[in-house]
Amino acid sequence: MTFAQLFASYWWLMFPIGGMLMGVIAMITHYNHRNEMLKILKSYVDQGKEPPASLLDAMRSDEDRAYDWRWRVRYGRYYGPWNAWRKVIVWSALAAGFTYAGHYTQLGEANGVFTALGVAFGVAAIASLVWALISSFTGPRDPM
Repeated sequence: MTFAQLFASYWWLMFPIGGMLMGVIAMITHYNHRNEMLKILKSYVDQGKEPPASLLDAMRSDEDRAYDWRWRVRYGRYYGPWNAWRKVIVWSALAAGFTYAGHYTQLGEANGVFTALGVAFGVAAIASLVWALISSFTGPRDPM
């Protein structure tokens, strides 16, 4: 088997392998960033000085920030009811596109695949619609 045949058969593997490599690089850079921040914090402690509040805030773990309402609003990470409605719009558009492609495709067996994808995305759109309705009425309110 030549390299061209191997690549033609398994070209799609570059996407999951690339995603894994990006994840590893992100973990390494996060680790290095945290170590540098710890060194800075240690230098403040060694000098007997109070570290700045921004440094202490940056040292908080990402998991703590995920549940901090004020941090999410301040840095634009508020995922409220509008996010749920965006999902409804996206899933509905995908369902409509695949259903249209399945209905008007002349590729033989491919139209069944497109129709099945349209039905699957339609189910996702309906589930997202239900979630959007629920989160619109019971979503978090701004506590500030």
